[in-house]
Amino acid sequence: MRIFFLIGLFSFFGIAQETFTPKKTKVSAIIIDGKLDPNEWKNALQVPLDIEFNPANNKAARKETIAYVTYSDRYVFIGVYAKDDPPNIRASIRPRDDFNIWNDDVFLVRLDPYADSRNNLGLAVNALGSQFDVKQVNALTDADRYDSSFNVNFESAGTIVNDGYQIEMKIPFSEIPFPNGTNQTWHINFYRRYVENGNQIEVSSQPRDRDNSCVVCQTTDRLILKDIVIDKRLEFLPYFSSNVSGERDNTDENLSYGKPNVGIGLGVNMDLNKNTSLEVTINPDFSQVEADVTQIDVNSSFSLLYPERRPFFNRGADLVNFTDGAFYSRSIAEPIIASKIISQGKKSRFFLLNALDNSTPYLVGGEDRSFTGDGGKSLVNVFRYQKLISNKSRVGAMLTNRFYDGGGYGHLLGLDGLFLWNKKWRLSFELFKNINQEPVQNWIDSTESIQGKTVALDGDKLNGNALYFQLYRNTEHWESYFFYRNISPQYRADVGFVVKNNRRWGTLFHKYQNILNKPGLQTFGFGTKIDVVYTFEDLYKNFSIDFFAFLTTFGQTELRYTLDYDAVKTFLQIRFNDLPTSELTLSGNPSESINFRINLTAGKDLSVNEIVPEVGLLRSAFLTFGLQLNDNLNINPSWRYSRLERTDDGEDFFEGSIARLNVRYQFNKAFNIRIITEKNTFNNQFFVQPLVQWNPNPSTIFYLGGNQTTLENLEDAHFQLLQFNRSQFFVKFQYLID
Repeated sequence: MRIFFLIGLFSFFGIAQETFTPKKTKVSAIIIDGKLDPNEWKNALQVPLDIEFNPANNKAARKETIAYVTYSDRYVFIGVYAKDDPPNIRASIRPRDDFNIWNDDVFLVRLDPYADSRNNLGLAVNALGSQFDVKQVNALTDADRYDSSFNVNFESAGTIVNDGYQIEMKIPFSEIPFPNGTNQTWHINFYRRYVENGNQIEVSSQPRDRDNSCVVCQTTDRLILKDIVIDKRLEFLPYFSSNVSGERDNTDENLSYGKPNVGIGLGVNMDLNKNTSLEVTINPDFSQVEADVTQIDVNSSFSLLYPERRPFFNRGADLVNFTDGAFYSRSIAEPIIASKIISQGKKSRFFLLNALDNSTPYLVGGEDRSFTGDGGKSLVNVFRYQKLISNKSRVGAMLTNRFYDGGGYGHLLGLDGLFLWNKKWRLSFELFKNINQEPVQNWIDSTESIQGKTVALDGDKLNGNALYFQLYRNTEHWESYFFYRNISPQYRADVGFVVKNNRRWGTLFHKYQNILNKPGLQTFGFGTKIDVVYTFEDLYKNFSIDFFAFLTTFGQTELRYTLDYDAVKTFLQIRFNDLPTSELTLSGNPSESINFRINLTAGKDLSVNEIVPEVGLLRSAFLTFGLQLNDNLNINPSWRYSRLERTDDGEDFFEGSIARLNVRYQFNKAFNIRIITEKNTFNNQFFVQPLVQWNPNPSTIFYLGGNQTTLENLEDAHFQLLQFNRSQFFVKFQYLID
């Protein structure tokens, strides 16, 4: 009867809501071992996950799932009993940051502690107890909706039993931001994902309105918590690191190692009150341990964006995430000292970041190219404020400064807003103004200019602006948006990542999609996207139209085809016509042990790094496979290939590939060993990176590893694949004290 009651409310009022008032328990009453002992959970509140919202549209769930909720003074306890046939359960032992957990059977609890739809804090656990945490924000598109850098230090355990699996979770109140007060009312939602007959099934404790593009707004069940204890966090994070490097120039030499580099530092994280935290790091070791997946940049005229992996910058990242790229934390490369204040009140939030950077990446965006250089010391300030007018509207402001050692500065002021008119329509805007004086430095070697201002850093004073406006509509079957970007020629973001300017750019997107809930055809859709670009000098720069179609079938296999037709493309003042490109993507997860993605592209493209750009025949491919050989061993090979061939004589502008292999053995949730190898034929480089990692919580980390690199051609010497000419060994240990 409950499901019919919920669907009735859902139909008449939009979103159903229930109130859960669990009983308190003692913290010692529940042992987190993944086994739901009836004596431990006998007084817990039971919540059924009895609504399947995908692929069925809010129908009765096919399999039984019960969530159990209780709490003590300092913790929320959640238990799960998910019924299933054990051979059908997908689960592996995974580290905290493994996205492949979403190929497993997963339970997720969504928390909205402020009950205002600003975001959902998602804590996910698979059937063997491995964790993944994510912040789901109120954003326009899926690409901006999830912040996987979000971390919560909580306990979990899972066990597969004879009729399904059981999970236990222990979540400290100190890890969750919420309003001040010992009596709390949060919004909460429970979610389960599993695979049946090769198809993905999603069930929930609440219905999901497919006509409502705001997913976080649909977490509305109320969780009542009384007489809790609010602890202020005081955490210390000391670290020690050391590395030693060696090189050689000839094959008949031995590697010559220098003296070991040793670093020590300290991080402090403290709650000034429940809403406001202060984080300070002194002499931080922000070196990245695991190597980025190399991107092919041989035919790119713009700098490439890489994700942030450093925990200090990832905390609070959703507050400074802009369509514009106005803030990019990797623009702060080697801070000597950095501090950050994050405050989240009932109606407002603010973010304050200060850093003294020892090495400054300098980026100048342009119409057809971007220009980069490595600079010296700089002082960085970032202030962000956001006002929540309601759970459907918010406005904000941002100010960034960068002051360069020896002179020069970059200021950026921004305003932004997001407004949900109703569940189908929403509007967003971002408006920025920059005021810059370049440093007088030799960081960029270029003789080019942008509207009379040299790209080389010679003290020019610059003023620019940018506007981003998006109108978005979403229903069960239709998704549409209009996106307008107006970026002036002298627009820069010295603490951001803005590589393109001098364009007035309009985009119109329209897509039809349908969920059929059939074994052989789960979903299908098709649509189009049109882009028109002019410069500020009224140069007709681009006209492009995309046609695409997709379907999902057995084995969670998606087939997608896109025709990208550039009717007009102007590059370096030269106009090209009739540049079609076809792209075919096949991806899937047919079993617990394998997932794959294959992407093939063919058509016409420009050779943008030639002195005079020309049209060439493009062929590219990307293949990646995830092989889970057992609960512990994961093998992930990938291969990227790209070739651009001249149309007149068949010679190549470029041709090459990047082959990568990542092998990981996960002993338990905290400890793994892995080895990464990569062969790059574009630059004739090969590297091997072995790594031992112990990561029992988001902050405590031990790394031991090395990087062995072969540059096959070095001056007059030719090295074989395993004749490493560069070698590095490193160790790092940081430990959370709270």
